Amino acid sequence: MTPLADMIPAMSDPDLKALRANAERLSASGSPVQAATAADILPLIDAETARRAALPSTAVKKPRAPAKKKAPPATGHQTALPSKAA
Repeated sequence: MTPLADMIPAMSDPDLKALRANAERLSASGSPVQAATAADILPLIDAETARRAALPSTAVKKPRAPAKKKAPPATGHQTALPSKAA
């Protein structure tokens, strides 16, 4: 296997998606060496994608925080100030 093929299982999903897009592009319009390498690695990328799709989902739903209670609106003008009558 190529060194790149050894790194495929450790790649994140977005990196794997970008690698696949680049391999497709190079297999169609790259130099003969690039096209051959890209053609060799495309099945490995597809196999890793299929393996990940078959795994059970590990996403954990985070419970929502309870809704905050709304405070009643203050009435009057500058109610926080002490009154002068006192």
